[in-house]
Amino acid sequence: MYLKKYISVLCLVLIFAIAGCGQKKVESQPIAEEEVKEKGITPIETVKDNESDMAPAAPPSSAEPVVGGPVEAQQTQTADSAVAKEAGDILIADFESWPNNVGGEVGVFGSLEPDWEKINQQPVSWVYEVTSLNYSPENVHSGKNSFRLVNGVGIKPEYTWGSFSMDLGPTTDITSVPKKVESLDASGSKYFTFWVKGAKGGEKMEFLMRDAHALNYSPQVKYKLPDATTEWQKVTVPLSEVSNKIDLTKLDNTGIEFGRDAGNLTGDIIYVDDFAFTNNP
Repeated sequence: MYLKKYISVLCLVLIFAIAGCGQKKVESQPIAEEEVKEKGITPIETVKDNESDMAPAAPPSSAEPVVGGPVEAQQTQTADSAVAKEAGDILIADFESWPNNVGGEVGVFGSLEPDWEKINQQPVSWVYEVTSLNYSPENVHSGKNSFRLVNGVGIKPEYTWGSFSMDLGPTTDITSVPKKVESLDASGSKYFTFWVKGAKGGEKMEFLMRDAHALNYSPQVKYKLPDATTEWQKVTVPLSEVSNKIDLTKLDNTGIEFGRDAGNLTGDIIYVDDFAFTNNP
């Protein structure tokens, strides 16, 4: 009798022991470093319940405000930029990317229009980069690229005029004349500046500008600039001297006259870089 009672008690103990084992939490064992390397296992990190796996990653700590466009924009800055970051400063073109820094197209016309079939035989008017004929970093003001203007050796050598042109915003309507772009408000800036270097010195230039009210492609502003030298020099156009001729709140295009009409000879070359509206003369 006692034996039966003892066996019954033992059976109950065994039943509770088995049930307890079923409720025990199974803990994962850490993966050995050798196994991770051998099998290519990627360890899984714990995600907190209140965190979303769709949250964007934080930007790199090295990111700085861009100087391409209004200085308030937060993008990656071009290396070695020479434009001061102050209220009202707008970098138009440093030629490190395409289109220009405000999203506008860049072109050369008249006696500056290049002959693309001779691009490896003679200097042409276009972005001056490492792959350009006779490239030298001395012909770049900042970064790796500038823009080279060559008079009268392209596909229209008979033209007396030649111009370099930059839209001041993305194209919105190419069918109209002149074509429509997103106009730029530069009324918060006091100066238009850029850097220039001549191949031999004495090269001549005129500053050109057009606003959204223009009836054709002719510039509303033509402003005589100092001759280039063989060293990089900063050219400054006080906007107060042209504001009576143009709407600074709706600017569409700017550029440089560099043809025979400006006083240049066939084959004359200048390099230009870092165009900006700025309050820093």
